[in-house]
Amino acid sequence: MIIGITGNIHKPRARTIIERFIAILQERDLDYCYSKELTEYLELSSKDPIRPLEELGKEVNVVVSFGGDGTMLATAQALGATGVPVLGVNIGNLGFLTEVMVEEMEQAVDMLLQQQYDVIDRMMFQVEINRSNQRMIYHALNDVVIDKGIRSRLIMVAVDVNDRFLNLYRSDGIIISTPTGSTAYSLSAGGPLMVPDMQAIVVTPICPHSLTVRPIVLSHNSHLKVYGFERQEALQISIDGQQKGELVGSDWVNISPSAQGVKWISTHKRDFFKVIRTKLNWGVDKTTESLMNGKT
Repeated sequence: MIIGITGNIHKPRARTIIERFIAILQERDLDYCYSKELTEYLELSSKDPIRPLEELGKEVNVVVSFGGDGTMLATAQALGATGVPVLGVNIGNLGFLTEVMVEEMEQAVDMLLQQQYDVIDRMMFQVEINRSNQRMIYHALNDVVIDKGIRSRLIMVAVDVNDRFLNLYRSDGIIISTPTGSTAYSLSAGGPLMVPDMQAIVVTPICPHSLTVRPIVLSHNSHLKVYGFERQEALQISIDGQQKGELVGSDWVNISPSAQGVKWISTHKRDFFKVIRTKLNWGVDKTTESLMNGKT
């Protein structure tokens, strides 16, 4: 087995933790390969096995990503097309996407060796930004957000589903999210929580002008067209939290299920419902704590 290694070089603890992980691999005579982004951070030499992140998945059996949810998103976007399974090691606060805590690394490596894990397919979006004869294609694991940016006025955004008109949203913007993204911005805007192995699409308005406009869950194979309505200032579009530019005039966005998914390693060390309870502080009171004491 060959283990690919990538991580967030802006996390203060990352270097020490990755070096500890390498020591664990060496104790077990396992081969490994670094993503190029770690070269200067870890002071790697030309003798070390190094590949660009986009190519790492072609060289290894598993990629281990050190960081938080943002690091996992970047890793998933870069590696999705290769089909290599990804395992997240959390550095810092409790996240929704990372599977393993730092103190569990040694056990996680043994589980990988013994193949004591499941691989979950998480859906992604293919996002096409269309402008006249120009088409830009991206992939999203979390969400696509179209909003007003720094402007103070409400915007009007229309959404078609499978060539049928859904709604005209007069709001601060809209969020189109995957089940993975349902615990991110969509949740903050009042969208529903979905378990990560679901196949579905959520459209969540951001501060809509009308209180009757609510989030809607669509079939996973829906094809959405999103476009500005009438004349208004340029709209901002962000994909997985990274701003990709502005939509002007007759620009439109097609959002559809991607043939490129992400293979997510689950060691069953973290229960999704327990993460939800912990992250969102569900039922935090003395009575509930005493009742649930033996069930967590």
